[in-house]
Amino acid sequence: MKQIVVGTRASKLALIQAQAMVERLRQLWPDLSITVKHIRTRGDRITDVPITQAGGDGIFITEIEEALQKGHIDLAVHSLKDLPTAQPEGLQLVVTGPREDARDVLISRGTTAVSELLEQPATIRIGTCSLRRMAQIRALYPGVEILPLRGNVDTRLRKLDAGDYDAIVLAAAGLHRLGLQERLEGRLTYLPLEVMMPAPGQGALGLEIRDEAEMQALVAPLCDSLTQAATLAERTFMRRLGAGCLLPVAAYGEIVGEELSLMGLVISMDGQRQVRVQQSIVWTAHTPRFARPSINRGLLTNAENRGLLTNAENRGLLANAEQLGTRLAERALDQGADDIIRHMDAGRS
Repeated sequence: MKQIVVGTRASKLALIQAQAMVERLRQLWPDLSITVKHIRTRGDRITDVPITQAGGDGIFITEIEEALQKGHIDLAVHSLKDLPTAQPEGLQLVVTGPREDARDVLISRGTTAVSELLEQPATIRIGTCSLRRMAQIRALYPGVEILPLRGNVDTRLRKLDAGDYDAIVLAAAGLHRLGLQERLEGRLTYLPLEVMMPAPGQGALGLEIRDEAEMQALVAPLCDSLTQAATLAERTFMRRLGAGCLLPVAAYGEIVGEELSLMGLVISMDGQRQVRVQQSIVWTAHTPRFARPSINRGLLTNAENRGLLTNAENRGLLANAEQLGTRLAERALDQGADDIIRHMDAGRS
C-alpha cells in the first residue's frame, strides 16, 4: 500500500490529533503517501441544542465510520471517549498511546480562583454539556447552576471569557494537545480522578481501520498494549452496564507493574444516588479461566517501549482487562446501578 486517506473531524483539536498520527506513520513508513480528509459529523452540524438532544451515541463518529466502511478513507482518528462500545461490522479498533491526562479541569473566568467561587456555589454558573460531569458537579457542589455548553474548545473558552459562565469543565487532554495550559495558568483546577471520574477512554486516541491485513500491518506499531488494556476494561464496564457514551457513567483503569486496577461510577442526574466500585487484579500472560478477548486480532505491540509484551502476554493482559470490566460492572449492578440507569433511560424517552 503506497497511499492512504486518514479521516477526522475538522476541529482544531481533531486535526492536531490526526496530524500526530500522520507524523508517526510517516516516520514508520517513509514511502507512504498520506492525505487527510475532513469529515463533518452530526455533532458538528447541530450546535444549538444540548448534545443529548442532537442525537444518540456516535454523534461525532457515525459519518466517519460510514466513510471508512465505504472505502472513502482508510484510517479514522477518534477521541476514544466519543466511540460507542459496539464495533461496527468489518471495522477494527486500535488504541494508541501514550494516553494523555485523563482528568477533567475546572476553568474559571478571569483571575478568580475556582476554590473562591465555590465557597458560594449557589451564586455561580458552570458550563458543560456532559451528563457525567453535570451529575458529579451536582453531587460535589449542591446548588450550583449548570448551563449547557457546546462548541469546540476555543468557542467554549470565548463563551467563558464573554461572561456567559463563571467556570466551565473541559478535558485536560484537549487543553494539553492544544497547548493552552500556559495561557490559562492561574485559572485551572485539575479535578482528581476520584473526585471527578472521567469518561471511559478519556485522554486516549482510537484508530479505526477496516478488517484488512494490509492496514493492520501499517498501524500495528502504533498500538499501545497498556493503554489498550486499561481502556478496554473501562469500555467493557460501560458496555456490560448497557450504558452509552451520553449517560452519567464513568470509569478509569490503570496498569502499574502487573496490577490492573479499575474504578467505576454510575450516578443519577441529580447527583443524589451513586454506585461507586473499584477492584484490582494481578494480570498474567497465561490464565486458562479467561477467554481470549474478542478485540484482540494480532494488532498488539508496544511501540512506546514501555516493556515490550509477547503475544501471549498481550492476550493475557487483554483477557484480564475484559474480565475485570465485566466483573466490576456486575458488582455495580448488584449494588443498584441498573435502577439508576433504568430511571435515566426512562427520563430521556
